[in-house]
Amino acid sequence: MLRLFILSFAVSTAMGYLILRWWHLHARFTGDVASRGSHKVHVTTVSRIGGVSIFGGWLAGLVASIYYKNVPIQTMLVWVICMSPVFLAGLAEDVTKRISPKIRLLFSFGTAALGFFLLDAAVRRVDVFGIDPLLASPVVSFLFTLVAVGGVAHAMNIIDGLNGLALSVCLMAFLALGYVAFNVNDPEILLMSGLGIGALLGLLIWNFPGGRIYCGDGGAYFLGGYVAILSALLVKRNPQVSAWFPLLLVLYPVWETLFSAYRRRVLRGMPASAPDRLHLHTLIYRRVKHGIDGNSRSRRNSDASVFMVMLVVGNAIPAVLWWQDTSYLVVSALVFMGLYLTIYRRLVRFGSRGKKTPAATIEC
Repeated sequence: MLRLFILSFAVSTAMGYLILRWWHLHARFTGDVASRGSHKVHVTTVSRIGGVSIFGGWLAGLVASIYYKNVPIQTMLVWVICMSPVFLAGLAEDVTKRISPKIRLLFSFGTAALGFFLLDAAVRRVDVFGIDPLLASPVVSFLFTLVAVGGVAHAMNIIDGLNGLALSVCLMAFLALGYVAFNVNDPEILLMSGLGIGALLGLLIWNFPGGRIYCGDGGAYFLGGYVAILSALLVKRNPQVSAWFPLLLVLYPVWETLFSAYRRRVLRGMPASAPDRLHLHTLIYRRVKHGIDGNSRSRRNSDASVFMVMLVVGNAIPAVLWWQDTSYLVVSALVFMGLYLTIYRRLVRFGSRGKKTPAATIEC
């Protein structure tokens, strides 16, 4: 398996280099313009097709796994078929800038549906009293899987606003999934997690801290959908794994998405999918880091990302420690949501000890 990880990493890294090397040929199509969109925090035009690097590295490792007889060719083809819709929809947005969030979400549902039927990646339990019996119905399970897998893919794209943030969240998820897969003797999940880690790290060296290539919608949607499908498979195959284990790994992007939709629709009367500058990671970039490093927006970008990753580590640690114990995982989830809301409230009101001034208050 180590050789497949190295291959995924090497191919992803090489593709990232080629993207930079030939930047002048595709910049007009793949560049993310700094001044376009109120939610942007970068200062220069940067390539946003890092998803090509991730998908290429993952695919190279997956194809090589046939040669080493880790997976049969049929399984490889099924994985490619399942993951292609969400990746291609995101990549189309990266290139054309014209694919609406609703269309990308529909393609995420497509990946979820293909995973449900071709990989049997079905959500059959959530370890919540009264809901699990409903998931015994194939129809209910199918609909729930669409929302869960498609929602996580969409949520991962929501948090992809700082250098290395979405990549780091997915990296911790893959490491945790691989660790638990090893403990329950699930070699396929272990292999697939390793391929995801290799491909992701190949882009991360170009993305953090300098932000030379962005993950883009293609990369974020692919990684989110991939993590969600691996999570569904791990929980379904191994009853000793709590369904709250993978939820805790992706709770930050999921909670960010749900809270943002509530904030926009209910509190501000805006469309739930409208972009803005009021995500937690954006507020931390603008408020917390502004006074620390006001002369360098690029440095502030990476510093804010590190702060957010430290917050997410607080979810990954209890998830790995108590992956079998639902009660501890539920408490950990509630603690994170409470901490998130506390930090958010202080930031939007700029309530740090005596700095409560009308000019410093942000409407949420």
